[in-house]
Amino acid sequence: MPVTVLREAGSRIRHDPALVGPFAVAGLFVMLADLLREFDPIPVATPVSFGHTFSIQYSIVPKGTARTIRHINALFDLRDPYLLGAVALELLVLLAVGLAGWLTITRALRVERRLDSLARYIGFLFVVTLLFRIMDFQTITVGSLLLFILMVLAAFLVLIRLFFLPGLLVRGCRYTTALQKSIRTAVGERWTLFCLIIVFGFASWGLAQVPIVGGGLSTVVVAPIHAVSIAVLLDRNSAVIVRADSRSG
Repeated sequence: MPVTVLREAGSRIRHDPALVGPFAVAGLFVMLADLLREFDPIPVATPVSFGHTFSIQYSIVPKGTARTIRHINALFDLRDPYLLGAVALELLVLLAVGLAGWLTITRALRVERRLDSLARYIGFLFVVTLLFRIMDFQTITVGSLLLFILMVLAAFLVLIRLFFLPGLLVRGCRYTTALQKSIRTAVGERWTLFCLIIVFGFASWGLAQVPIVGGGLSTVVVAPIHAVSIAVLLDRNSAVIVRADSRSG
């Protein structure tokens, strides 16, 4: 049950407060990046979800919800200093969030910290972030209610199957192996994962609404619990992962 997972994640964090440390630092980066985007001359936008009464802002890789976003087309035709500054800011935030997630999950799982797993983890975060920036899913409009429902269900099915992928990358799995194991492990946890995605997504969106500090707040509060919950569920499903290893072997 999702409540059991959240309770266990909270217990681990209470007994080891250092699990929050990496995302506390990353939250500062997110908050400062929001402020810099607001005051620099490059066009910036507020997430479309901020105008909604209810929204789920869930990320496959543990992170918060920024209060400002910069669309790819805002970087076109910029002078070199502005372009380099804007790209450097986005990369710095990504690296801070990626490193925080990797440090938190490795500590929660008590696994060896290896550079190859860090590279895969940050690489996956970069690809996911770039994909969402290019596709800009939040601006997609659907005329049919039935089509909208089908799209939402399809999105949840994908997110459920990818839930364990960040933790498996941290454990040292390659991308294809991590994907296969994540799909298999999710089979017995569908309802729990569905509920956790809603909880994390809604909490991240809600905390991000707080003026000025919302982006950092959602990162500091939601991301560590998300990361530790991945570790809790991986530990709980270790037998499934072992069976997957034996089959692949």
